Formats: sequence, structure tokens, C-alpha cells
Amino acid sequence: MFPSYSFHLPIRIEFGCGSSRKVGEIAKQMSWKKAFIVTDTGVRKAGLLNGVLESLESHKIPYYVFDGVQPNPTDIMVEKAVEIFKEEGCDFIIAVGGGSSMDTGKGVALLATNPGRIKDYEIRSMEDLIKGKIRNHIAPLITIPTTAGTGSEVDFWAVITDTERKFKMCLGQAPPYPGGPYLGAIYALVDPLLTLTLPPSQTASTGFDALIHAIETYTARDSPPIVEALALQVIRLVAKYLPIAYADGSNIEARESMMYAAHIAGISMNLANCGLIHSLAEVLGGMYWNVPHGSALAVFAPEVMEFNRLAVPEKFVKIAIAMGERVKGLSIREASRKAIDAVEKLINELKLPKSLKELGVKEEDLPEIARKAMETVEYEGNPRRASYEDILSIVRKCYKQ
Repeated sequence: MFPSYSFHLPIRIEFGCGSSRKVGEIAKQMSWKKAFIVTDTGVRKAGLLNGVLESLESHKIPYYVFDGVQPNPTDIMVEKAVEIFKEEGCDFIIAVGGGSSMDTGKGVALLATNPGRIKDYEIRSMEDLIKGKIRNHIAPLITIPTTAGTGSEVDFWAVITDTERKFKMCLGQAPPYPGGPYLGAIYALVDPLLTLTLPPSQTASTGFDALIHAIETYTARDSPPIVEALALQVIRLVAKYLPIAYADGSNIEARESMMYAAHIAGISMNLANCGLIHSLAEVLGGMYWNVPHGSALAVFAPEVMEFNRLAVPEKFVKIAIAMGERVKGLSIREASRKAIDAVEKLINELKLPKSLKELGVKEEDLPEIARKAMETVEYEGNPRRASYEDILSIVRKCYKQ
């Protein structure tokens, strides 16, 4: 029997080279008055805002640039940005950058029209997600990704760090009914040209994030059938094109294919939960703010996949095939292990970290990482039930390997 699900996609998506230059035209058509641009200093210095600003200026749309976004955005930063949004008299948001900028943009859009603090909207369980905590439509949001990884431009999630708890909160809401409030963009402008200058290390880290989104949504508990088609396509694209984009960032075909893969993986996250790899990576990012999300995923992925493989071996076989592994003549147990082999090969090719020790994690923090992972909403999506002891064993293996 197939699990029941519902999904509304009220986002207008423009995918293609040069699409980011349409912001001024969109703002004019929507009669928006002043833009609040959410980004980081790296994006600004790289000149990736130029097309956006020129488009706004050509349509006489005033703007304010907030470039204070930091990796693993915090509740303090989001709430500071909301104050500036209101002081400046802005009425719509343009989030330009990676997942941190787009998640910050979602947080600003949420608090611009809804009461309370950002932590009031944390999703702690699937029950929270189904009920929904957002009552008012968020402020109009345009997302423009500059990395091929998070899929945040099109998903209904945001991850914000609670500074008091040192914990990454998940905020999220799909439209509860057609036309209902949700945590996401009105327009997503997906322009592969904006990723051409992304350094190899960030190409690797963000691209690996897209891969794990696909693997985890596909293998997640209660994942609907449609996710299989989406996720396996993402896995094929990442396995083929991420090494090329990493080696030659100017390769347009590779950049466009990776952008498409990340985008489709973001849609998958609107349909299915993730799992323990994301649980652990987000906990680590909340405790160690300097650790890139993709690097944390790379450290945890092989061991968590090994743990989960026994629960859904058929799916792991399909993952292995999608990543180009030969499984003919192998038992299902042997063939499912090939999925982990393929992921480990990719980690080696991309020179991603392989241990928590390499990331500077303290061994005495391992029990807290394991405990906090059980508090995340992604934990509920893991295909195999994991006890605290199971998770601590995985974390210890990830520390020593």
C-alpha cells in the first residue's frame, strides 16, 4: 500500500542562464515597493549581486542590501535582519546566495508578518509539521541560489541555529491547502551562471549535500513513490557531473546539471523527510559553527548508510546502480554495499573530510551529539530505528576512522 500525501507547489520557477536578471521585472509586475536583499559578503565581493542590482535599478525599484549572513545562520542574526527590514520600509525579500542566505531570507520573511521570535516556529516533530505553526502569509520572497547544493530556493524548510541551545532548529511548512501560508519563495530564479566562480571546495561540499538529500529522501520512512524518480535522477546527475564541476568549474554543462540536480533534490525534500545523516550533520553544525554542512554530511554518510542498508537493501541497490556501480551477479546484500562504496569513492575524489577528528570535534562531545540527534525532526524519517546506543556507536566510528 502506498503512503498518502498531499503537496502544493505555489512557486514560480525560472530555470536557466540569466534568469537572475528578471527580479526587477517581477517586482514591477507585482507592484512591490522596496527590496530587502539578503546575502553574504562573499557573494557581494564576487560580483554575483551585480545582475540583480542592475535589474532593480533599471526598473526603478529601491533596495537595501543586508550582507551580514554567516554560515549556519543564527536566531540573533535573523531577528536583527528583521528589525532592519522594518526600519527600511521594505516590503519584499530577495535572498541571494547559498543555503544560509536563503534560510535567513525565509526567517526574515516569516517574522515580517508573523508574531514572536524565530524559535517559536521550530518544528520538533512531524506532528508539528502537519499542524503547521505559520498562520499569516510570509512577506514575498524571491530566492536566487549561487551554489548547487541545498535546494533551499524551492523547498519549504529553513535551518536556523538557536544560540542558547547551540542547536540547529528546523522551521518548515508546506501549504496546508491551496493558497495557504507556507515557508518558501514566490519566485525561484535558478541561474547556473552564478555558480561558475564557486571554488572547488565549496563545489564539493554543496554538491555532496544535494546527493545526501536525494539518498535520504528516497530511503526515508514513508517516502512516497514519486520521490524515487526524482531522487534517483539526482543521484545519477551528481555521480556524473559533480567530479567534473569540481575539477573544472567553468564547465557549463556540469554546472547546469548540478544546479538542476540540487533543485530537484529540494523538491524531493518537500515530499519526504531526511534521516540520521542530516540529523547528525545539523547537530554538529549547531555545536561547531565553523563546520560546513557538506563536510559534516561526508563524515557521517558512510557509517549511517551502513547502519540503514539492512532496512532497505533494495533501495540501496538502486542507489548503487544510479551511481554507476556494477551489481550483476551479486547477492542483494553485496549489491547494496556497493552504494556505500560509491559514496566513499566520491568523498575521496572530492577530498572531503572523513572523520570528526579531522573537523576538530572534541571526543568528549560525542555523547551530546548522539543525544541531540534524537531531538531533530529528521531522526523520525530514518528508515531504521536507531537507539541512543546505536547513534553513539556510529558517532564514535565517525570520530576514529
